[in-house]
Amino acid sequence: MYLSQACKPRQSVFDRSRRDVVLNISDLLEDRIDSDRFFEENYITDGMGTLIDKAFGRLENTSSQASTFLLAQAMGGGKTHSMIALGLLAKRPELRARVLGNNEVGSSVGVVKVIGFNGREADAKFGLWGELAEQLDKKEVFNDHYAPLNAPGVTAWVNLLQGEPTLIFLDELPPYLENAKTRALGSSDLSVATATAISNLLVAVDRPELSNVCVVISDLTASWEGGSGQLNTAITNLQNETGRSALRLEPVSSQGSELYYILRTRLFEELPQESVINDVAQAYAKSVKDAKEMDVTNASPDSYAAQLIESYPFHFSIRDLYARFKENPGFQQTRGLIRLLRAVVANIYNTDQAEGLMLIHPYDLDLNNDEILSEVKAINPSLGEAIAHDIAKEGFSVAEQQDSRGVRNAPTTDFQDVAKLILVASLANIPNATHGLRESEVIGFLCAPGRDLSTIKKSVVDYLPTKLGICIGAKMADCFSKMFKIWLPNYTVWLILTTNHWSQVKEIRKKSIELKNCVKLRENKQLKDFISL
Repeated sequence: MYLSQACKPRQSVFDRSRRDVVLNISDLLEDRIDSDRFFEENYITDGMGTLIDKAFGRLENTSSQASTFLLAQAMGGGKTHSMIALGLLAKRPELRARVLGNNEVGSSVGVVKVIGFNGREADAKFGLWGELAEQLDKKEVFNDHYAPLNAPGVTAWVNLLQGEPTLIFLDELPPYLENAKTRALGSSDLSVATATAISNLLVAVDRPELSNVCVVISDLTASWEGGSGQLNTAITNLQNETGRSALRLEPVSSQGSELYYILRTRLFEELPQESVINDVAQAYAKSVKDAKEMDVTNASPDSYAAQLIESYPFHFSIRDLYARFKENPGFQQTRGLIRLLRAVVANIYNTDQAEGLMLIHPYDLDLNNDEILSEVKAINPSLGEAIAHDIAKEGFSVAEQQDSRGVRNAPTTDFQDVAKLILVASLANIPNATHGLRESEVIGFLCAPGRDLSTIKKSVVDYLPTKLGICIGAKMADCFSKMFKIWLPNYTVWLILTTNHWSQVKEIRKKSIELKNCVKLRENKQLKDFISL
């Protein structure tokens, strides 16, 4: 069954304005979030579920739970989203049974007081502590800590927070702490006072008087090392002072099937029954079986089917290839992948491609679509020219022209599909990343009902490297095992390099002595080193 019949995307997928909306803690605190719509598109991951269970255990004061939770994941990894989910449930008891079912989480506590601080709000006049006190309508409790600004001690925090159940969110603190260094306070600065205030807060909430108060903190270690260092010092101090440590949680697991569940829930309103999914998986498994009998792939039909059942309506290779580039600088991990696939799904349905597709594959990226191209270039900006030359240029790229000529005089998309697979497999822009695909992997990922694999290897996979102008990344020899035996010296090679790739370049050059004369260096900060190879 094709996607158009089996899966109904959410209307938000087609709403460009909603695709660009990123919720933050301020939206929660100021009641700007439609909680029904939020949970309609929310999937409770294991990390989020653990946070909800343990936080409510703390707020209900029914168990000896940790008082502080640290959500540690890179930017766009679900930290703020998990905070918002917990905050909405805390503020609205009627949501809990509907969202969480009958597990009685939070059943013995009513409305929880939710306060928080968004580290992007760098203009907090009375500091982090003044913002929190003001949200509780107790600003006067900290009158002695405003002029001049100075960190409240443990007792001051206890006096502010004791009483009703209270949930405190501290989001994106590292950039705030970095910025606070520029604001002098006597012989010190605001970052030191803020870190001290946080340290005292964490110790305070571990006191018996605040046994129904919970703190949830997010970290951005990879992006803001200085601010994260101060934050981690405060958390370490909690352990030194109380003998207890903050409970570290990962909102979205990098392993397993959680990513598929998130994508399905966020992007699709209706999905087919299991029998339909099984039929699709078996149809793909048959294609793999045929390819294996032709000795062009070593993929297992049974494993292929099992992985597709888990990943439907997405091809399982999407997660594997995403894992290569999710750590790219500036890429927003889960959020970034959702943005990309929202654009892909919208394009597939708007252009009626869903009428002929059973799954969404890595090569279903329409790189002539401005929105999709923009998302891909945001992942690795250095590949823009390569994409235009090799893959997508309104019919004038190498792959598009080869497809228009076809195989056996029949038009095809095989050349573009292979080129896009290699592109997605090579988007990583970090040290020691894996790039490219082996020949058997390319053919394995291309296996699909109705695709003629008998000519793919000879007509496309073996032929395409002689026409493409791109050799991506460090392990280029892994892209195509025969590449350097058939390389033609009159073709320009765009070699995308980062500083850790020079040793691989030396190895590549040994395989093709002609390579030195046909290379243009894209990122040529070390051009002299390259010329001297």
